[in-house]
Amino acid sequence: MAALRLLVVNHAVEIGGAEHVLLRLFDALDPGLFDFSLACPFDGPLTGEARRRSIPVFLGHPSRRLLSIRQRSLGDDPLQVPLYPYDMAVSVARLARLIRGGGFDLVLTNSAKADIYGSLAARLAGRPVVWKLNDIVDPEMFSWLNIMLLKASARHLAHTVITDSRAAEEAMASLGVPRSKLVTIYNGMDTEDAGGPGDRESVRTEFGIEKGVPVAGFVGRLVAWKGPDYFIKAAAKVAERIPDSMFILVGDPVFGEEGYVEELKRLVGSSGLERRVVFTGFRDDTARIIGALDVLVHASILPDALPTVLIEAMAASCPVVAPAAGGVPEMVIDGVTGVLVPSKDVEAMARAMVEIMSDRGCRERLGKAAHARFEEHFTLAECARATEQTLLGALGRGTTGGTG
Repeated sequence: MAALRLLVVNHAVEIGGAEHVLLRLFDALDPGLFDFSLACPFDGPLTGEARRRSIPVFLGHPSRRLLSIRQRSLGDDPLQVPLYPYDMAVSVARLARLIRGGGFDLVLTNSAKADIYGSLAARLAGRPVVWKLNDIVDPEMFSWLNIMLLKASARHLAHTVITDSRAAEEAMASLGVPRSKLVTIYNGMDTEDAGGPGDRESVRTEFGIEKGVPVAGFVGRLVAWKGPDYFIKAAAKVAERIPDSMFILVGDPVFGEEGYVEELKRLVGSSGLERRVVFTGFRDDTARIIGALDVLVHASILPDALPTVLIEAMAASCPVVAPAAGGVPEMVIDGVTGVLVPSKDVEAMARAMVEIMSDRGCRERLGKAAHARFEEHFTLAECARATEQTLLGALGRGTTGGTG
């Protein structure tokens, strides 16, 4: 059987958690089954990684103006809003022509915006569409208009919606999306890509951190909802109790929000942490850095479906402190593989960090259990197998199955 032509549609070109997952799937899905192409608005790190894998890239999908729409708003310029329907119609028609003209058998959307315009284009082109949903669709994360658009598109246009956690699946079901369309497949990564003890000293040397110093890290986009400010506030409390502790923030802001990093640096200064906090900026070796940490702190103030960084931590045998919200409790067993705390609770976060950073035995116990849980539930091989079956099922050639 000839490989099926699969068009992946993604509105973002920077590489965040969802894009890391997508690139891993590109590497892991059977090339004998699927012949990939990627549709994006313009060039960026993601398209560069796709081309490095010899994956054809099609630019101009969608129009740039549609990228101004946010999860919780219609963008910053109200004068542009009346033009969105025109842009949507043009973008959908252009993408439908690509789907038909390129002879694609199936469309896979990998972002919330792409779920909407990609589903409309696939329907216009007469091809099935599968969503790879990376968010929890609820009022905390999305505006009512976006929720209604996603609800209607999932119910009436999508063949299958792959959610990456039970929490995300339940959110879609609560909107009235039929259970028959929903399947949970946990994201995964390859053990060979994980960080480990061998990275510990080289990373610390790179950042000027002395051997034996306790180190906590935050890894993710430096945006407000990810909670880097809560991490810094907790770090200030930890520094009072562990005088030689150090803290690393790995990541960069989204386009247009660079000023937020300066706010974080001012918070570091006002907290007296100038000599204790390292901002690394964007890194493509986050797994290696995680392998050098004593504890990874996930501080999101909104529910995360399945944070990729927690999978990387588990693979690296690194214990975590994370909020008991969204899909996180499906990943972290409180007191066994890490510590769960209430969202936005700086004191609870700091107490958990101190507990782990000051007790080597605790770190090793939690880290060992975290790695075992990774091996059982979050390997790339299992994720790829289940995804292949779901994609084939959308074409009537396989069975749908999840990993939840």
